[in-house]
Amino acid sequence: MLFPSREWCEAAAVAMLRDPEVIAAIADFGPVVAGVVIERGEGLESDFCALARIEPGKPVKLSYPEDEDEMEALEPDYIGWASFSLCKELLEKTHAGERPDPLRAILDRRVRLRGDLERLVKHAGKHQGAGLEALRGVPTEFP
Repeated sequence: MLFPSREWCEAAAVAMLRDPEVIAAIADFGPVVAGVVIERGEGLESDFCALARIEPGKPVKLSYPEDEDEMEALEPDYIGWASFSLCKELLEKTHAGERPDPLRAILDRRVRLRGDLERLVKHAGKHQGAGLEALRGVPTEFP
């Protein structure tokens, strides 16, 4: 499946909800609406936006805003802006069996984030690595 795409996001969401570590992390974090803008470059011709409404015990509701402005208008709890090259790097490391740390990318300012960083750091520390095995099972190709 091509990353990023709706098909890939849907498959990743389904895979993640089969992972007991992810389920525990969602229960601990609580309901959240989070979006990501994967910025064009390195073979990705335009920005890709995805928004996830996540609630404990429920399927993830995904939508795909047309652009960053539409994403911001939806007022999610979190928005992350990441380069396509960074996303590719993290996914390649995951598929290679490594344990990349997306939180480190945020703290190192490789990802721009709008939202409650303190809450994110608190919960990410407790659930580090949740979902990595699930993502390894999602076939991933890059443009």
